[in-house]
Amino acid sequence: MALPLLSLMMLVPALQAPAPVSEAQAVLDAAKAKQKAVGEARATFMRTGANSRDFRGDCAKELAALDARLASEQRPEVRQALLVSRLFHLQLAKQEPTEAFQALVRREVPPVAPAWTLDPGLLTDRAEFAPEGWTAYVAAARTGHPDAALRRKLVFEHFWERLDAKDEAAWKAACVQLQGEFAGSREAKTALVILEGERKTGLGRPAPAFSLQALGDPQTTYTLTSFKGRYLLLDFWATWCPSCRAEIPALHAAWAKFKGKPFDLLSLSFDRRVEHIAPYRAQAATPMPWKHAFVEGGFQNPISEAYGVKGIPKALLLGPDGTIVASGAQLRGVNLEKTLAKFLGE
Repeated sequence: MALPLLSLMMLVPALQAPAPVSEAQAVLDAAKAKQKAVGEARATFMRTGANSRDFRGDCAKELAALDARLASEQRPEVRQALLVSRLFHLQLAKQEPTEAFQALVRREVPPVAPAWTLDPGLLTDRAEFAPEGWTAYVAAARTGHPDAALRRKLVFEHFWERLDAKDEAAWKAACVQLQGEFAGSREAKTALVILEGERKTGLGRPAPAFSLQALGDPQTTYTLTSFKGRYLLLDFWATWCPSCRAEIPALHAAWAKFKGKPFDLLSLSFDRRVEHIAPYRAQAATPMPWKHAFVEGGFQNPISEAYGVKGIPKALLLGPDGTIVASGAQLRGVNLEKTLAKFLGE
């Protein structure tokens, strides 16, 4: 039997009305809106020629509001969204979360919580900068999270990190997963590109030739033959790169220890402007008193293609004959001095 016209008119709005957004999702949506606003402010900042390293999102109001809600909110799903959103806003503001807050997040937010879909980079960032507390947690998200897009990104980052660490079994397994479960995805394709780049600078291979003008000295050009008979640490970096800056203390320590040996260190900057390098090196803690060159165009420069540079920091140790003798995690953090000592002696 046909419904009366009045009944039909009353039904249409109900059928067309969108499903209400949950409070937890509303929290995540607000964070995404803030991310867009911060991105626009960052673009304006950079158009002035400033270094992106010096930009910080203004999230004070949002962080205060999140803290106020967390003080009274009891519902688990909403608290999870609030906690992840707070971690996200700290990242936008370039503020390192306290260990106590990180522990609170791990305690209250399961690795498979929907809130992590806000930004999988929150997890990969924690795994990189605070591995002691987050490695197992992120692994649980990588294997068990119901969101395939989030898992795909975590598997890709795991592949790259394990490749850098020379953990062949782990990176091969991750690559197989990317090419199988996530075949055709951007991450699966990028993994193959990264692999090809790594093959160009595999251990035992001759380093590709290069010719770069010394930073601040147009009369000097660095080439492979400039360093013949000496070990050379090539350091691809940029002041805007947080992971690069995290390696600077280890580089300073290694230079202080080995500069008297047949050893040179050449930092190759991928900064967007050459003018960004000097202010960073003018700081008391980061003089970087070794050789430097500016790689104009960064990843688009031919040296990037020759050396397979798909991400920075990237470090390579060349032997006296120009052969690549160490790379990746062997030249990061505390491993750097250990690796150099193997070739140069204590």
